[in-house]
Amino acid sequence: MARWKLMTAHYLNVPGEQWEYQETDRKTGRMLRTQMPVPRLLDPRDPSNWTNRWGNKDNEEGEIVVCLKGKGDIHDIVFEGDPTPDMIPVDEEAIVINASFAERWRYKPEAATDNFSQSLIDRIQMEMAPKATPAPIEGLGELVTVIKALVESNVEVVKQARRV
Repeated sequence: MARWKLMTAHYLNVPGEQWEYQETDRKTGRMLRTQMPVPRLLDPRDPSNWTNRWGNKDNEEGEIVVCLKGKGDIHDIVFEGDPTPDMIPVDEEAIVINASFAERWRYKPEAATDNFSQSLIDRIQMEMAPKATPAPIEGLGELVTVIKALVESNVEVVKQARRV
């Protein structure tokens, strides 16, 4: 068995999940349909997605357990693709599969509340941020001095034009 518990919301490729576009051909009157596979949003905070539930009606809790095809229980949601670091392995086979991704997942976020996807975005933004000390530009000081002199001479020309 290869089963994982979802800790954060995921868009997973689930067999059978499709988006359908329908259109009526104006010339023939026939219905044209196009179906495309789309990922399914599975959010542990949404009770409609839970695969395991416990508690009573007023105080119910639950979790989402996903698995690879042919490797889970009857209530698990089958997904295609690789697991993510935000999936907690439930059995031995899932632990082995997660271990094979250890090098790819080696970056760990500083804040414990962040999920892996957000931590990667934050790291990329930090790497792309401009450096604190800009590179010196040759001749910039002289250019500023010349512009300052030009502005002062323009002020003098404007003053003389107003007197006339």
